[in-house]
Formats: sequence, C-alpha cells, structure tokens
Amino acid sequence: MRFLLLFILVITKIQSQNNNLSKKGVAFSLNYENSWHERFDKLNPAWHYSWNWEYRDHYPNNVEFVPMIWGSDAATQEKIDYLNNLASTDLIKHVLVFNEPDLEEQANMTVNEAVELWPVLETLNVPISSPATSAPLNSWMRDFMEKAAAKDLRIDFVAIHIYHKDTPSKFLALLDEVYQTYGKPIWITEFAVRDINATSSSPNKYSESYVLSFMNEVLNALNQLDYVKRYSWFDPNSNNPKYARLETSDLISENNKLTELGNFYANHSLSVQNNILKNTFIYPIPASDTIYINGNTEALEATVYNINGQKLLKQCIKSKMDVSSLKNGFLFLKLKSGDNEAIHKIIIKK
Repeated sequence: MRFLLLFILVITKIQSQNNNLSKKGVAFSLNYENSWHERFDKLNPAWHYSWNWEYRDHYPNNVEFVPMIWGSDAATQEKIDYLNNLASTDLIKHVLVFNEPDLEEQANMTVNEAVELWPVLETLNVPISSPATSAPLNSWMRDFMEKAAAKDLRIDFVAIHIYHKDTPSKFLALLDEVYQTYGKPIWITEFAVRDINATSSSPNKYSESYVLSFMNEVLNALNQLDYVKRYSWFDPNSNNPKYARLETSDLISENNKLTELGNFYANHSLSVQNNILKNTFIYPIPASDTIYINGNTEALEATVYNINGQKLLKQCIKSKMDVSSLKNGFLFLKLKSGDNEAIHKIIIKK
C-alpha cells in the first residue's frame, strides 16, 4: 500500500516538474491571456498555443509556448525574424502554420497561395508544421501535401484537427490513415467530440459521461502511439453561438472552474503510466458496475486503491472487472501480469 502511494506521488511530482515530457497541450486565445496562469495551473499542460505568433510578457515559464503563423498576413519576413530570435534564446521550439486555410471563415487560402509562401516559412530555425485543415484528408490537404512533396518543401510534422469521428475506434483509424498517407509525425492541435446538429434548443446527443469515456480511451492510445508527438483537446467558448455543439466537451468554464472532463484531462498523467502493459486500455470512464480491459489476452491481477493508498478490491480478471461494490469517486486500478504492471486512474459513478 505504501509503495503504491509513494509511486503515485513520485510520478505526479516528476510529471509536474518536468511536464515537457508530456504530449498534452491546451489552446487558449489572447482573449484568455489574463487567466493563462490559472488555467495552466489547473489543466497541467506541457505546451500551449494561442493561434498567435507573439510571445507575450510574463508568459508562464513552465509551459512551452508554440507560436502560430495563422494566415497569409502573418507569413512575413519580419515575423519570421522575430520567431528566429525567440528560437535563438530557446523560448520556442516549434511553429504551427496556417489555421484551417480550407475554410473561408478561417485562414482562407488556396493551395497555391500556401505553396508560394512556404519558402519564407522554411527560413524558420525550428521544426514547422503542415497547414492544419478542417479535416486532415480532405482535398485541400491532399493537394497541398502532393505539391509540397513535388517541390521538396520542408514539413517537419503534420498538424491536424479531428471533430468528425465520434467513437474511439473511428478516431484512431483515421489517425492511422493520416500517418500512412503522409508518413510524418502528427500533432493533433484540435480535437473533441462534436454534435454538429446540437443547438441551444436541441441538446447535444453526446452525454458528458460518453465524452469522458471517449477521452479516456483515446488519450490512452495517443500516449502510446510513437508517431503522435503532441495533442490538444479543444475547449469551446461558452459565448460562441455554436457552443451547444461542443458543450459536453468543455474543459473549463469562463470563470476558470474545471468541469469533470477538465479534471480528468488535468490529471491524465496518472491514467497511463509506465507503458509496461502495452496496448491495454480500460473503459468506460466513468464506470458504474463493470470496467472492461481492451487489448488484453492474458490473466491479470487487478487491484483497486483509493487516493490514500488503501486497497478496496482485488480480483483475477482477463477482459472485465466487476466494480459494482465500489462507491462513487476517483480511484486507482493496478493491473499486474507477472513482473509487468500499469496503474490507471478510474472514476466510479453510479
């Protein structure tokens, strides 16, 4: 019991002090600049971007800022020189390029315009992303990547947005297809579960518990995929008229209060961990009576502990675990097979 509690505390301390090893990020615009510190403290990201290129005064020093060349107006030599100066002092390590250029209400660029501007972007002295289109395999993105390859343009990693895959299996299948298509490391700079038909008078069809289960399964997979280097869940603005579409995917309120989903995202560093039991994921989160172990083919010793390290339940399982006797709350599940083990954070909610 003491060893488990010590393990949890040590892992948490290491990850909070050296969170640049984490893939998890957040995206908050300049509109939230005054609350960046508070939001970062609560969500515990390793990196952040604001859809802007400028490094702001008093930026938190424990979170990596990733600037973005949002559209064609920002792709100037003056801004490139500014970013290279930041890179020379180690204030930035990557740059994101062109936000949804395929959409008229976003960067709104043709493929040829992006290709023509690319040589100035290549003078950046840090790795640069591809454009991040509204869907990673649409015609704009495919056309751009083909022309970039033909001209041997430098693209160090592919930035993508995914909102249109509403199950973990579909999401991960698309992710694999993107990697197979472009053959480059991937940053998922925006993703969430979205109900495109939801309005203020038509409730979102995806419940908060479903989104939490989706997040748990997907994040567990992303943390184990070598070709996924970074990810950032999209936090919707409740003042946006389209907020209903993403309401159940909200991480943090306008007054900086974490939702249940946000609390899970903040603490996800405890959900996956030593990666010794590879390709083993648990769902659903939260659970009521049964937790399923996906990807496991061998007998496991499963033990549940509370946050004080007290053992609450122990079973020998393979594909599922009966947790009907447990009370509501945040707990820890240790799965062990021989000398191999992994610790997952679980939520019980009746």
